Amino acid sequence: MKVPVPEPQISADKSNLTFILPRRGEPVTCIVSRAALETYFWLAPDADDARTLKVFSSGFGRILAVAERKFLAHPSTDLELSAPDFAKG
Repeated sequence: MKVPVPEPQISADKSNLTFILPRRGEPVTCIVSRAALETYFWLAPDADDARTLKVFSSGFGRILAVAERKFLAHPSTDLELSAPDFAKG
């Protein structure tokens, strides 16, 4: 099943993006660290919001796969995805 890219929100301090994924009929808030985007998705440290959103959208398939694996291992209504989560595969 293809999941459409959700509308992410960039935090005020630009340290992460937040988006909502529906899982088991409930919303799951996912937070992706900017450090993960810089390390594993080639986001430049000085990238503006438009570029950050573009990188998120382009990498969403991988972000979704990591979020789903983490959710299956640790079901929760909040998931934090950091650089080490993407290093695992």
